[in-house]
Amino acid sequence: MAELPEKVLEEGAKKWEPALVGFFVGKKIPFWSLHSALNKKWSDAGKFSIHIAENGIFVFKCESVEVRNWILDNGPWDVWGVHLALRLWERDLPPISSGFSKITVWVKLMNIPMEYWKTKGLNHLASILGTPLYMDQATEAKQMISFTRICVEVNADRHFQDVIKSKRRSGDMEVKVE
Repeated sequence: MAELPEKVLEEGAKKWEPALVGFFVGKKIPFWSLHSALNKKWSDAGKFSIHIAENGIFVFKCESVEVRNWILDNGPWDVWGVHLALRLWERDLPPISSGFSKITVWVKLMNIPMEYWKTKGLNHLASILGTPLYMDQATEAKQMISFTRICVEVNADRHFQDVIKSKRRSGDMEVKVE
């Protein structure tokens, strides 16, 4: 059994700390198209490289944690209209060949009843889709209340809802999901 010294493992993990792992939901995108599109979209953030793993999975190695966070904070991202699901690279991640059991996605919720415009209320709505992780800055500040953007961890094999039914005293209401 191969067992690397902890120091070597730490050095290897440090190299990949600012990386993201991702795949396209429902369709494969050719590497050169991906490379060209993301260079245009992410050029303001800083430098990154794209590494091809198996089964349509990519590793995006960023030059810094700040670049990685910019990419996450300014998503969701798509190429040719196909959603790019991204998650943080983490140490002890299984070999990247079998896909994801969970993915993080930014969701946009619209037609939200005013009573839900508290962190608990918005998280409750998002929890119908999966596990809420964080909200964008405009949502946290409650500056724009026509919609909200929340990053949610969802099961990769679960059907994605386009509506969340909300019960109110005056009757049921539908919150739209994009």
